[in-house]
Amino acid sequence: MKFVAYTLALLAVLLILSPIFVFIVDEREMAVVLRFGAPKRSYTEPGLYFKMPFVDSVQRIAKYQQFWGDQKDDLLPDLPTKDDKKVELIPWAIWRVNDPVVFVQRLRTMDVAEQRVEQIVRSSIRDIITQYDLEEIVRSTNRVLSSGSEGLADDVALPDEVAAQLIETTKQTKPKGVQFGRAEILERIKVEAHKRLASSGSDSDSVGRGIELIDVGISQIGFVDSVRRKTFDRWIAERQAISAKNVNEGERLKAAIINETKADVARIEGEGQQKASEIKGKTDADVIKRFAEAIEKTGDFYTFARTLEAYEKSISTDTQLILSTDSPFFELFKMVKPEVK
Repeated sequence: MKFVAYTLALLAVLLILSPIFVFIVDEREMAVVLRFGAPKRSYTEPGLYFKMPFVDSVQRIAKYQQFWGDQKDDLLPDLPTKDDKKVELIPWAIWRVNDPVVFVQRLRTMDVAEQRVEQIVRSSIRDIITQYDLEEIVRSTNRVLSSGSEGLADDVALPDEVAAQLIETTKQTKPKGVQFGRAEILERIKVEAHKRLASSGSDSDSVGRGIELIDVGISQIGFVDSVRRKTFDRWIAERQAISAKNVNEGERLKAAIINETKADVARIEGEGQQKASEIKGKTDADVIKRFAEAIEKTGDFYTFARTLEAYEKSISTDTQLILSTDSPFFELFKMVKPEVK
């Protein structure tokens, strides 16, 4: 029993004192043993390892890949391209520690390593981007892009507020074509960043910094505010020009339709007037014909009746007539016998 008790006590003491000379490395990390602050050896595989008590210390380093960037705070502003276009972009990078001992010697902590990755990636992107045109940076193919200003006629009447100079510039601007493309440019940035990361700054053949870049990219690219405003103004001017062209075309079609309608109305009215005149002429001719036939059939009676109508209209109770003896009126009066009362 005493032996068991002593054994258990010894195990308890060893368990309490184990962190002094034993440490565990799990699968998500690496460890570097420091002796009086200087890296002595490293462990990259999970397991149980020993160290010298009170002499050695252990620095643990993340084994998995690290991600930096893709945030607004990481924006690279005012980058000039080869064709004098000002752009801004947001970079990103994936990196990891590949040599724990060199990492501790050169960089010490993960925060310092991330700052170094940021500096190298940003400087590499800045140096490479300035060597290419904007079209190379944003495209990887020579596919023809349609422009809103295509098809604008030279005689389009633009509104006063349209920037005609911007329209003319847009019409004359032609793409140069993609020779390298975005993918190859990103690959060059990655190679340049690898080269700078492997260099200590004074000797390109040095041991590096104990970290490596897995990948580098650009998550967002755009014009700076001033160029963006000019671009939007150009697009607005193009749309206004197209709108003006469509309005003018509509007004032309409207005038043509109105003129055609007026011509049809005038033609219809003329045809109606002609038919009305023809019908009236036929009616008048028929009346005259019937009148002549009636006169021909009635003969003297018609003449007599018309004469009486003339007397009735021209003679009243207060009428005084002076007639000659050979007047037709006088002849008729002589034929009238006075009524005897």
